Amino acid sequence: MTAAVLAKYDAMCHAIDAAFRVDEAKDIRDKAVALETYARQAHNVEAERQACEIRLRAERKAGELSRDLEKSKGGRPPETRATMDRVSTKAEQLLAAGVTPRQAKQWEKLAAVPDEQFETALADRTQMPTTAGIIRAAEEPKVQPVASEALWLWGRLRDFERDLLGKAPSDVLETLTPEMKDDVHALAPRVAAWLKRIGEH
Repeated sequence: MTAAVLAKYDAMCHAIDAAFRVDEAKDIRDKAVALETYARQAHNVEAERQACEIRLRAERKAGELSRDLEKSKGGRPPETRATMDRVSTKAEQLLAAGVTPRQAKQWEKLAAVPDEQFETALADRTQMPTTAGIIRAAEEPKVQPVASEALWLWGRLRDFERDLLGKAPSDVLETLTPEMKDDVHALAPRVAAWLKRIGEH
């Protein structure tokens, strides 16, 4: 960065840190969006990245402030923000700040990302960071519930290992009726072929 660009970048970062209200952070965010779009159209990758970082920091700060609205409805002292103080609910304050419920939810998720992980994402020069990408990377991997069919198969195989695997098939089949043996002879090859496919996955 040049000295002038670095000074402007630092100034915007300081403004984000000093933001006291959601609308202040959103105003910085909106300006960064405009700069980001302009830089992209001008094919200035470095300027686009700087604007992107400012936007993400502003969205993160807006998320922190939005989240804090749950704790207090009082807002700032009346002499400095009378209009906002007349708004009581979080939804109304966000509406007054020009923030949609979807944006607030997304930015609050961004604010919940650990500082180190957030800064690492911004420092990654291999790709342009995004709000959704940073949130997705910080989320716990979803545990997929085990299907009932898979549980059944696992249980039957454990039963087979415990009760039959050490025995000779002839001993197991010895007491079956002719009809039952016919079923076993017809089904066993099909089951064996199906089980063989397990090794393919």
